Formats: sequence, C-alpha cells, structure tokens
Amino acid sequence: MSHEKRIRVAALFVLAGLLVQLGTSLFWSPLSFVVFAGLGVPLVLLGVSLFVATVWRILKERKAL
Repeated sequence: MSHEKRIRVAALFVLAGLLVQLGTSLFWSPLSFVVFAGLGVPLVLLGVSLFVATVWRILKERKAL
C-alpha cells in the first residue's frame, strides 16, 4: 500500500471516530458513553497510530531519522 493511501485510510479512521463521538455526544445515555468509549476512541487511536507509523516509515526511507 502506498504512503498516500495509508494516510488517506488513517484520515478516514480518524474521521469515522470523530463522527461516532459527535453522534454520541448528541444523545446522553449510558449506551452512548459505551459507544463513545468502545468505538469512537479506538477508531481515532487507530487512525493516529496508522498516521504516525506511516510518517515514521517515510522518514526512515528518506534517512531523515
């Protein structure tokens, strides 16, 4: 997978996580908190992790580290 595609996928994960968090913040209930913490937060963390790993790989390929 190319670097550009990995960054796009990372952005989609972050966007999906943020949309889940935004949606659950509109309806306050115990279930919305579970969805927020169980689905929204991991999606954002997965996207951020994928982005950082991709940037790290790009920097290592260019011998910038």
